[in-house]
Amino acid sequence: MEVSGKYYIKLFGIRLCKIKVINADYFEFYLFFLPLFTIRKNGRRININLLIVQKFYDSVKKNYKKIRAKQAKKQIIKRFQNGEKLKICFIVERPGTWCFDYLYKLLNEDGRFEVYIFIMPDPAYGYYATHDYIDAVYQELEAKGYSPIRGIDLETDNFFDLAKDINPDMVYFTDFGRWHYYPQYYITNFLDKITFLTDYGFSVMNDKFVCTFELNQLVDRYYRATDFHKTFAEQLMKNKGANVVVTGSPKLDVLFDKNYTYQDVWKPQNKPKKRIIWAPHHSNADNGYQNTDQWMMNGFMELCDFMLEVAERFKDEVQFVFRPHPILKSYLQKKWGDRMQQQYYDKWDKLENTQYYTGNFCDLFATSDAMIMDCLSFMAEYTAFDKPIFFTKTKNCRTPFNDFGAELYKNFYKPQTNLKEDIIKFIQEVVINGKDDKAAQRHLFVKQYFGKINGHTASENIYNDIIKLLEGEK
Repeated sequence: MEVSGKYYIKLFGIRLCKIKVINADYFEFYLFFLPLFTIRKNGRRININLLIVQKFYDSVKKNYKKIRAKQAKKQIIKRFQNGEKLKICFIVERPGTWCFDYLYKLLNEDGRFEVYIFIMPDPAYGYYATHDYIDAVYQELEAKGYSPIRGIDLETDNFFDLAKDINPDMVYFTDFGRWHYYPQYYITNFLDKITFLTDYGFSVMNDKFVCTFELNQLVDRYYRATDFHKTFAEQLMKNKGANVVVTGSPKLDVLFDKNYTYQDVWKPQNKPKKRIIWAPHHSNADNGYQNTDQWMMNGFMELCDFMLEVAERFKDEVQFVFRPHPILKSYLQKKWGDRMQQQYYDKWDKLENTQYYTGNFCDLFATSDAMIMDCLSFMAEYTAFDKPIFFTKTKNCRTPFNDFGAELYKNFYKPQTNLKEDIIKFIQEVVINGKDDKAAQRHLFVKQYFGKINGHTASENIYNDIIKLLEGEK
């Protein structure tokens, strides 16, 4: 018999007591709106728990933890001011989310810090994808000369105990979604540490779904790219953006490095050709939280075969790089199966003028001529290189841009009549013939929004703010 529900004891029609029946063995009693007690049946035993006492205890315990965490952070700052070296640990979990080469260098050369990079296992994408990501990120970082720590042993599947084996004084997060974290790596395990967050990509969509996550509220410093993004935080975050500092994006610091030499990562050709990146996102009509009233991209399924046909059509004039969102692979494994997914990716490496590339995005962007895409983060990152973009908006595509995204979107070429025909037109007229009608307005946008802030790069701004925090400056 179904017994769950809400029941009331009334006197002269006035509800005096509410009885909330969770199931046949668990009841909660309320006097008006005040919680009184619970009754839980456990075999032959009946446990009575005074709710009002429990809630008071939980409140005291929570406040006590906050006080202890605040004191612990003060001790970390005091140790720094007394000349003690502090441990700072960057947490990264997927290819493309590491953007701290210049900040790492500043901290590592300071001498007052021990800098660690921790590659965190991500529970959101399944066993094999997690292992692939850890291995890919490890190889990427090791190739740059770092000594990253794998969050899971790929042979034994044993997890690395970050809190115990490193015990960092400061933790730097790059992702805000709780579903990407095993509990031992989430911020609630590091509330007694000094914590930071930089969005791994530019936020261009409705910030209600970006800056209002729990982790964003809890970090001591939330570093955002522009004044646009600080305004969104002040309007939407529970703490009114009190922990937000505008720094610029560390992903783009390479643009200000006069000593950086971009590597040519494109497949050699028998003659010079125009270079186009196709960067599809992974979202689709059956893809989790993204298939809500938030946003949805589904350009890949409509264009996956067509883009290979385009590459064949323009093989004498253009070469193409397939640079999908990293998660597209695991999404297609579920939708198509491992074999079909791998066969599709392999096609991009087999053609003379195409390749699948997941390496350094700065080298790829700088040595390209244009991008065809619907990957939201690349909207800003590729525009910063001042090159034309064709946005593959489809009939079912939902893109609720924030004010920054809406201004950025004005600089793109978009479908006018027919998506596939307009892609061909973009390649022929804009890329091959050089008729880039949006070049002037795009150049002004780049100058206005992707320059240095306070005369410093993003990494310099972040580093300076960390030092101010540790030195006690407000």
